[in-house]
Amino acid sequence: MDLLVVGSGLIGTSIGLALRGQLDVALHDPSVAALDVAVDRGAGRRWDGIEPFAHCVVAAPPSAVADVIASLPAGGTFSHVASVQRAVQASLVDAGVDVTAVCGSHPMAGKEQSGPAAASGELFVGRPWVLCPSASTSTTALSAVRQVAEACGAEPVVMSAEEHDAAVALVSHLPQVAASALAAVLGASGGSLALAGPGLQDTTRIAASDPALWVEVLRENASAVAPLVRQLSAELGGAAAALEAGDLGAVEQLLRRGNDGRERVPRKRGELDRDFVPVSVSVPDEPGQLAGVLVSAALAGINVEDVRVEHLPGRPTGVIELLVHLDAQAGARQALAAAGWDVVRA
Repeated sequence: MDLLVVGSGLIGTSIGLALRGQLDVALHDPSVAALDVAVDRGAGRRWDGIEPFAHCVVAAPPSAVADVIASLPAGGTFSHVASVQRAVQASLVDAGVDVTAVCGSHPMAGKEQSGPAAASGELFVGRPWVLCPSASTSTTALSAVRQVAEACGAEPVVMSAEEHDAAVALVSHLPQVAASALAAVLGASGGSLALAGPGLQDTTRIAASDPALWVEVLRENASAVAPLVRQLSAELGGAAAALEAGDLGAVEQLLRRGNDGRERVPRKRGELDRDFVPVSVSVPDEPGQLAGVLVSAALAGINVEDVRVEHLPGRPTGVIELLVHLDAQAGARQALAAAGWDVVRA
């Protein structure tokens, strides 16, 4: 076969779905239930344990990657999708694996949900897929995982394991800790959350992630994550002290530094978040409204980068927010209004 995917969770199943019709994909998973769901969804066919493969992607927890690769037949090339790379590279050497045939990788895409039912063939489109070859990785192994990433619609980026782990500590692991800490405060407060809106939903979304998986990830990358958590703690501690002292100037400085940091966040292909703006449409809280707005946008040639739906508690209306490029905002507002939608004033 072209590709063997070991692991039928969110990432492994999404890879199979993304490659459907492009490559001959076989799947393997020790969980029969997960494998059944992935196969039923069309992510690939069951591997018989014997058929040779050209390349194998191991979509398993970081601590299991080395053992999985060591247990598989030799002859093909291997990659994995672990969210930490240094520890996995070391474990492969310790396990006596032929590291020339292995190239670490990590698609920077995911969800707070896990398992094959949450998988999507579009999960990787336009997202970075980090390739982390070791000093021993062959060009054949690197080329194989690059082809998989590109076929999934991702944009390959080559980094060392050390560079990768430092980067994901900042853009992935720190946000997970922050979201979980915020949600933990909510859980411990005992206060009413009836007034919660999109702001709280957005900032706590990833707090719904699997704790067991994240404990392993954070353990393996603790040296990179811990200083960032301390820095965040210092910012929050400073804000608390300023509020207690009535020093609103210090609070404003924090908020302005937050504005600056937010402007550095990329939206896609190197473009920054500040390059995109929302166009909001007020709609009745009825079936078909989101689809209707998106159809109107498509007919008008509007390139929608992202969508957010805000439900208004206790009211029969909601707001659909379309994120578009700054240059397209005026045209998008005009086109949607012409199509009969109630465009909210900017």
